[in-house]
Amino acid sequence: MQGKQAGKSIVVILTALVSACGVEPGIIADRVFLNGGVYTMDEEHRWAQAVAIKDGEIIFVGSNEGASDFIGELTQFTDLEGKMLMPGFIDSHTHILSGGSSLNRCNLRDSNDPERIRQLLEECRDTRNYGPDDWVLGGQWQLSAFGPEGPNRQVLDEVFGNRPASFLDSFGHNSWVSTRALELSGIDAGTENPVGGVIVRDAESGEATGTLRESAMTLVDEVTPVASARQQAADLATGLAEAARFGITAFTEPGLSAAQLAPYVEADQNRTLTARVLVSLTPIGTSVAPFDESVYELVEQRETFNGNYLKTDSVKVFMDGVIETKTSYMLEPYTDDQSNFEALYDQDTANEFYQKLDAMGVQVHTHAIGDGAIRRALNAYQYALEQNGPSDSRHQIAHLQLIDPADIPRFGELNVAADFQPLWAYPDQYIDLAVTVVGQERVDRFYPIASIDATGGLIIGGSDWSVSSLNPLDAIEVAVTRQDPNATGGRIHQESERMDLATILDAYTRNGAWVMKLDDQVGSIEVGKRADLIVLDKNLFDIPTEDINTSKVLVTMMDGKIIYQAE
Repeated sequence: MQGKQAGKSIVVILTALVSACGVEPGIIADRVFLNGGVYTMDEEHRWAQAVAIKDGEIIFVGSNEGASDFIGELTQFTDLEGKMLMPGFIDSHTHILSGGSSLNRCNLRDSNDPERIRQLLEECRDTRNYGPDDWVLGGQWQLSAFGPEGPNRQVLDEVFGNRPASFLDSFGHNSWVSTRALELSGIDAGTENPVGGVIVRDAESGEATGTLRESAMTLVDEVTPVASARQQAADLATGLAEAARFGITAFTEPGLSAAQLAPYVEADQNRTLTARVLVSLTPIGTSVAPFDESVYELVEQRETFNGNYLKTDSVKVFMDGVIETKTSYMLEPYTDDQSNFEALYDQDTANEFYQKLDAMGVQVHTHAIGDGAIRRALNAYQYALEQNGPSDSRHQIAHLQLIDPADIPRFGELNVAADFQPLWAYPDQYIDLAVTVVGQERVDRFYPIASIDATGGLIIGGSDWSVSSLNPLDAIEVAVTRQDPNATGGRIHQESERMDLATILDAYTRNGAWVMKLDDQVGSIEVGKRADLIVLDKNLFDIPTEDINTSKVLVTMMDGKIIYQAE
């Protein structure tokens, strides 16, 4: 497996000389880093002291003495004073556009307490100039704050009056809407649940409570005003700034329609796109709903979107929802009521989609959380492989909360990358909530990162921001400890699934680069690659594992240009 070699090399200390082969004598660098702990993340995972850069390209990696040959009068040089220099982080599943939007709108992420959430709603009402008929948009409310049935529209009605209001939850799979929003979208007691969605209803009256799940959210989305081009550009700029702050120099944005792509295309054309981006296309945008054959028309247009840093050779497929609201597709029913939620595609339909998309040369980026959904996706990848033969599409499945043990080796066998969100793999309120709907035995099998790695699967890492923290160091710490990254000690979720630091760093650098087809450009610090680099204030290998996420990114560089510098 091409990408797997990244995770199994032994760390070798190298402070004398790496190679500067292919660099012409007498070249003067634009910038040189000296006296660092340079973690190259090449195949041997070697260390160096210095790096020289010219025109955005790495021209030397090795010792301080060797780097001196590249220093001239105009060379900028940085004395790292022993700080860690490493490749920029690669987030393989993050919603930068909507994450920026969540920061620019009414944001409820501050609290898990219903009373505090109401206070935040009131602050938005009092500080923003909403007209009497304006839509109030925002999100990031925590599902655990309201229980499995979700919040009620009455709170939004009391705070915002007769205004239409819509708030997406932190998972991105539930909307909380006001009575006026329901009226405008035509939802009443007689409205049937759409395929793949749920309108939560009052048990006695049958009226919609104001919580919409999965594809039911699209009923309100269809009448919600589309953000202006100016607002979308501002949202993307906000999201990109957050990414740079956390050292992210490349990412996959999963699930954008052609219209949602517009700010990315504009930023790429205007040279304001401060990351390498792979967009996973979908005709329906980010809402969870099954699409039809219109996906092929969109994929055929992808070359019109591709640019300098922007690529769209990927498609996002939702196979199910989330376990906590019982919208994931399971091999066995939910324990509390013996129900099950159907996958969004039957096996034959999934097989056809995956085979055709693979034949078109695009990556299939699957959202699959339940063990039934994951198996269905793996079956579809296997069908594509059998029909088309081996390809270089570099497919992936994201989230992977519950995997049947029989399916764990299939990731390596089918060359399908396992895109985990490691930050979710510690005991928290969502783990506790899951116990009530699937039972302790299945919860104990959540997020088997080390097991996938041990059986030959390629591990990559994503944040799913703004569902959870964008900071890769939060997730990296949890992958190593399986404990709360913001506490000392505490409960451990499946100690046997802990990762070693070198391997999980691979997931966020060289492995992520491979899946994005950027492995010839970035993901390691080697001569001839682009200078996508970060400086950390601490060497991650020299501190206790429980302190990993206390490290700070001091400098983020993309293509040789500094895009973030800490004050």
